Amino acid sequence: MESKEQQQQLKTVQKGVFKKLLRYLIKRWPVLLASTVCVILYANAMSIMPVIISKTIDLGISQRDLYNTVKYALTYLLVVAFSGAVWFLVRYLSELLSQSVSHDIRVEAFQAIYAQSMDFFDNVMRGQLVSRIINDTDRIGRTVSWQVRNIFNITFTAALSLYYMFTMSPRLFYVALISLTIMAIVNVRYAIIIRPIYDNIRHQLGVLTSVVTDNLNGFKTVRALSIEDYEIEKFSNENNKFLNLNLNAAKIRAIYGNLSQLVLGGSLAAIVYFGGTAVVAGTLSIGELTAFISYMMLLMWPMRALGFIISSLQRGLAAASRVFAIMDQPPRIQDKPGAIELESIKGEIKFENVHFSYIEGKPILKGISFRVAPGEKVLITGPPGSGKSTIIKLLLRFYEPDSGRILVDGYDISDIKMRSLRAHIGVVHQEPFIFSGTIKENIMFGNPKASMEEVIRAAMIAKIHDFISTLPNGYDTVVGERGITLSGGQRQRIDIARAILKDPKILLLDDPVSNLDAKTEKELVEDLKNVLRGRTAIIVSQRMS
Repeated sequence: MESKEQQQQLKTVQKGVFKKLLRYLIKRWPVLLASTVCVILYANAMSIMPVIISKTIDLGISQRDLYNTVKYALTYLLVVAFSGAVWFLVRYLSELLSQSVSHDIRVEAFQAIYAQSMDFFDNVMRGQLVSRIINDTDRIGRTVSWQVRNIFNITFTAALSLYYMFTMSPRLFYVALISLTIMAIVNVRYAIIIRPIYDNIRHQLGVLTSVVTDNLNGFKTVRALSIEDYEIEKFSNENNKFLNLNLNAAKIRAIYGNLSQLVLGGSLAAIVYFGGTAVVAGTLSIGELTAFISYMMLLMWPMRALGFIISSLQRGLAAASRVFAIMDQPPRIQDKPGAIELESIKGEIKFENVHFSYIEGKPILKGISFRVAPGEKVLITGPPGSGKSTIIKLLLRFYEPDSGRILVDGYDISDIKMRSLRAHIGVVHQEPFIFSGTIKENIMFGNPKASMEEVIRAAMIAKIHDFISTLPNGYDTVVGERGITLSGGQRQRIDIARAILKDPKILLLDDPVSNLDAKTEKELVEDLKNVLRGRTAIIVSQRMS
């Protein structure tokens, strides 16, 4: 059980989350207003139907009056048609609002992730991020549209129905009110119990997503190490946790669902008894009793749905809090106020007494100082874990030094806008990431506005053009996810072409030959001489070639 302090803290968090969600609803206020108006019209149409049934029975059927029977039957048909048309609008507008809100939050969340520093990605599971951007934002959109719609619908339907019920029979009204109150308590209790279970289900779904994502990305390693059984068992264990959570939720749903059904049966029995005695006594007509029972049935769905709506709202707020936790988390590395733009650079790089550690107390770099003149090529070599690649990451400002300064053309890089700094730097990675798409699209990541002629020129310099020309679709050939259809050397050359297309003054090569065979390495090293001509270069490698 949650303590009072925890419950109060939860309410405070949910209140703050709800205020943030209102911002997205207000942004789409015309759709929200139109949807609300349609809900009110629908509630009025639904609440008037039992009255029409009452009139049909009392003034038509009981009096054997064909005219009134036909008149009220046609009236009922018109109201049904009207309510159907209005409900169509309600559903369409609700979906429009849902998708619009999901779209806005999803885009902002995606932008927020890209704004984060590299240390953020060091401490979060990719599957959790995917789950938050896709699943949680969808949950949020449906909560703020569909559940808000349901709350309006229940409120107006219940208010109008209770009014008509009271005017028909105050005595039966109080019987119905007691039954509806019991049902509301039962369903609210259900929502309180089920909420933490649904939170755990949502979290476990993210864990499952992470396990699947990791295995799909690393299936080669898994097979090479013959640890398929271990990974399958790990997935099975996490899947069993997910299964047990869902079974627990199903058990609670079954218990409270049957309890609601019991309350419904008891209330209808009481209404039939007291209503029947009133009909016999002549204080209530058969039509009014029929209408009263119709109102009771009409209100039973909102009362039974109340728990689901509250639970869904809580789940939506929980999903929103997870997404907003990302969106509200300020990046550890940000542009300073008044940071400068670099229009052009010569390419001078200086490290001045730079200290850095990924984990506090475990330094990677200790007082590193060096200067690279414009156009100079410098090789940094050393054993694995000695901090070679860290130097590149610091220069790109993926991380901040613990102390010391890094300068480009005499400017401290912390005083330069990060986009401007990185615009003048090209990187060739040890493990080039090839996106699922065409070869042309992959090269154009270096400069999305480049012409086809510039793409071909970059590919020729990177010595990948001849290979691309042999492909059936040339530059429009679609490569597999992560470039799985390409060899290591081909992926490396596409990465080089991408960097060349950017035409940077500074080029960083992060162990570009470590995954290549001797023949491909020799060819690439020779080709890099032309690529590096006129550029400042820092080359990180364990191979002296």
